[in-house]
Amino acid sequence: MRFLGIFALISLAEMATFFWVQSWIGLGWALGLAIATALIGSALVRRAGISVMDRFKGRVNQGELPTRELSDGAAVLVSGAFLISPGFITDILGFLLLLPRIRDLAYRFVSRRFSSRVAVFSSGGATRRARQNDYDQEVIDVEGYDVD
Repeated sequence: MRFLGIFALISLAEMATFFWVQSWIGLGWALGLAIATALIGSALVRRAGISVMDRFKGRVNQGELPTRELSDGAAVLVSGAFLISPGFITDILGFLLLLPRIRDLAYRFVSRRFSSRVAVFSSGGATRRARQNDYDQEVIDVEGYDVD
């Protein structure tokens, strides 16, 4: 129910913003601006997504946990959703999420908010709180076992 209320408020704000912009610059220019932000935004999201994916692969190849890259990837995904939706408010939010400094702030906020809720279990059964880049490096080789 809360989601529907937020969605309705965002929709109303987007319509009001569009009518305000079109009253200043005209309907044709407002539509053109909305289409241009979608096209420019999609190109920027593609570029940011490729960059995040390259960093993700590099961290995995180094044997490190790509926590930051997963966060950046989620932010770029949300940014893309904002940029393809019609409206100027969501476009602004989408462009902001493409900025590394804003993604860094979002990562810090989410990390602090959820770090107390995450527990890491080791193979020995011991429980400890998760920290950034804190994970078990134990490898279990299952070659030669019949799984049938």
